[in-house]
Order: sequence, then structure tokens, then C-alpha cells
Amino acid sequence: MKIRVKIIHIRSGNSNKINKNQKIKTKKRGNKLLVATVTFLVMILSLGIMALVTPVFNIQEIKVEGNDKVTTTNIINLSRIKIGENIFRNNKKKIEKNIKENPYIESVLIKRILPSTINLQICERKVEYQIKLISSYIYIDKSGNILENSNSKENVLTLEGYETTEDSLINEDKLYEVDRNKLDKVAKIKESLKSIENFDESETIINIKDENNFIIYLKSENKKIYIGDTTNLSSKMLYIKKILENEKEHSGKIFINGDLNGGFRPYFREENI
Repeated sequence: MKIRVKIIHIRSGNSNKINKNQKIKTKKRGNKLLVATVTFLVMILSLGIMALVTPVFNIQEIKVEGNDKVTTTNIINLSRIKIGENIFRNNKKKIEKNIKENPYIESVLIKRILPSTINLQICERKVEYQIKLISSYIYIDKSGNILENSNSKENVLTLEGYETTEDSLINEDKLYEVDRNKLDKVAKIKESLKSIENFDESETIINIKDENNFIIYLKSENKKIYIGDTTNLSSKMLYIKKILENEKEHSGKIFINGDLNGGFRPYFREENI
């Protein structure tokens, strides 16, 4: 039996023609994509330029929210934002830095409300303590930031026994680190003191010289309390309240700076202070 074999020859010319057509199509698609990309970028650039020059986006209003201590006018002046300026020409980081020149300002959130309003959301620091100088008071927040040098007394605790120099209190923006590190413990003592009936924060002084032996002066009770460190504060306060009740008519010192778990018994010593 004879087997016939048919050999099919593929012309190389046809193959080259197909490859050439594919390359042309690929090149055309690439050109179209390039044109579309350039067109899009030109449109974006045109819109950007239009936004920067059209009066529609000129600032007409500046809103300030969240401020209490610092006036709205003061904040707007600090921001250096001008009515009539283009809303997109203002640098948010620069505005925030400008406003935070006021030590009462802790943070600023800046929002553009198109087409023509800037919204400034303010978070302020609060006066938590004060330090008495010869003729003025230095206001301090809970973290030891120096907020203001004022002639008037605030209704907050007064600190004594600090290491920050008077020059630094007047010219710097923070207490020394050694003083700042004690403020968390002072805050715990302050919170515990609130359990005392008729506790008057504005008439209370805490000496922070030794964090293992804090001294509290309750001017309204005419008593000094040697409270020691901040361990067992709840138990210490129970003793303090009992002694205050028993010795209400007498001035003197309360000693509660020993180891309550080791058998130390708090006591009162009557004396003029």
C-alpha cells in the first residue's frame, strides 16, 4: 500500500506580513493612549490654572470653631489668611504653624469649603496649674507648657518647689523636664483631693520639690499635709479626711508620708503655719 505524504509549505512572507500588522496596531494603540494621557494632563493643568485665577475661588469667609480662650479675631490675624486671596494659594502647614504661635493653641484642623470659605477648627490647651512669681502668675497646662504670664490669679492649683528658673518661666515655652515629669503624679494627687468636702483648688498649693514627699498646703483649712509619694492615695485620703474633720478648728500639719502597709499610723501636729 502506498502512503502519500503532502507537505504544506508556509510562506515566510505571510508570517512577516502578520507580524508587521500587529506592530502597526500596537503602535496605533500606544499613540492613542499617549494622546489621551497628554489631553487629560492638559485638561487637569488648565483646570488648575483656572482655579488659581478665577475670582470664584477667592476667599470670602473665614470660620473659626472650638476656640474659647483665644479670640476669633486673634486666630484669624495669626493665620495671615487674607479675604480676597485665592483659596488654593494658602499653605495649610504654614497656616497651622502661624496660629500655633499662640501657646494656648494645641492643634489646628484647616478645611477648604469650596468655593470660598476657610474653616479653622481649634483645639486649645487649658490652664491646669499656676506658679506665683513676685508680681504675676505663670499659667501652665497639664503637660508643663507655659501658656501665659498674667497679673491675675486663676482658680487652679499653685505649684511650689519647682526647678525651672524664673527667667525660663518668663521667656521659655515649657517647664524644665525634671518638673514636667512630676506632673502626672501631681494630677493624681489633685484628683484625690477632690474627694475632700468643700475642696478649694484655688486655695491649694502643692510643693513638688521631692516626688517621694509631696507637700500639700490647704489654705482654706490652714493645714499642711505631708503626703509622701503617690502610692495608696485612696487610703491616704481616708485618713486625711478623718483628721480634717477631727481637727477642723486647729491649724497644723498632717503626716501621712510613711508606709501604711508597714504599720505607719498617720498623725496630726498642731502648730501655727
